[in-house]
Amino acid sequence: MTTTTTNPIATRPVVVVEGLTKRYGTAAAVDALSFDVPAGQVTGLLGPNGAGKTTAMKMLLGLVRPTEGRATVLGVDHDSPEFAHAVQRVGALIEAPALYEGMSARRNLELQARALGVSADRERIDELLELVDLTERGGDRAKTYSLGMKQRLGIAIAMIGRPDLVILDEPANGLDPAGIVEIRTLLRRLADTGTTVLVSSHQLAEMQQAADRVVVLDRGRLVASGTTAEILNGHRGRNVTVHLDPADVGPAIDLLSSQSLTVTASAGDSLVVVLPDGWSGRDVNRSLADAGVYAIELVPETVTLESAFLEMTGARQ
Repeated sequence: MTTTTTNPIATRPVVVVEGLTKRYGTAAAVDALSFDVPAGQVTGLLGPNGAGKTTAMKMLLGLVRPTEGRATVLGVDHDSPEFAHAVQRVGALIEAPALYEGMSARRNLELQARALGVSADRERIDELLELVDLTERGGDRAKTYSLGMKQRLGIAIAMIGRPDLVILDEPANGLDPAGIVEIRTLLRRLADTGTTVLVSSHQLAEMQQAADRVVVLDRGRLVASGTTAEILNGHRGRNVTVHLDPADVGPAIDLLSSQSLTVTASAGDSLVVVLPDGWSGRDVNRSLADAGVYAIELVPETVTLESAFLEMTGARQ
């Protein structure tokens, strides 16, 4: 009889954060933050600018010391003498990549490898350029690159040492739509090759497509964490679009307004109703039908990470 065992190291989270706090005077940039980063997945650290994402990442890299709490990276606690060694197995791109603008991508990779004390022969550099889709431009100077290409080169530099974990701070910030798609594709490619990715972003719609899991911050505090599906399933759309016969639009607005419902927009044969707590599209349909106004179709609002975030923080405008 064959017994299958599970390697506990392989199933252990790559990052464990418990009550992590960073205060500057009386202001908390990060406040009692707790979350895990599973191995081999893309975890998005999400929130608006100023939410504490960069500070949290810097604490995970040992660049900023926590005021309270603990962080474990690759099984090593941040207070351990071994933490500096563990961080050497982490690739990182915090803010803009530091590039030698007058040198080629290939030469940048060679010099960065030398500075890090890691081996990077021609085969490895070819592999990295292919990973970030810069093979054809590998001999061109970095100053000729678009912002998106520079970001991808920065990610290649972060991957030089074959890290177990790569931490990327807003890698798609400032990019055009094509550049954003390129970064998304690269994140998925990294995860598909077994690299664990922790990436911060204020672009919630983009992370909905790129991340397996999300950790949502607001003003330094944890709002929610879980798989993207778990976050979306836990929230409902707050609006419903009601399609009607054009002659029924006016009476429908009067009727719904008389029941203290808010109609936020109306055009032609449709109107948008804000659902109060406890109401669903079915309740709106029933109210209309009871008054002899019959909806042709009701379309619930699609739940997105952005709408879920706004609902969780009460910041919907």
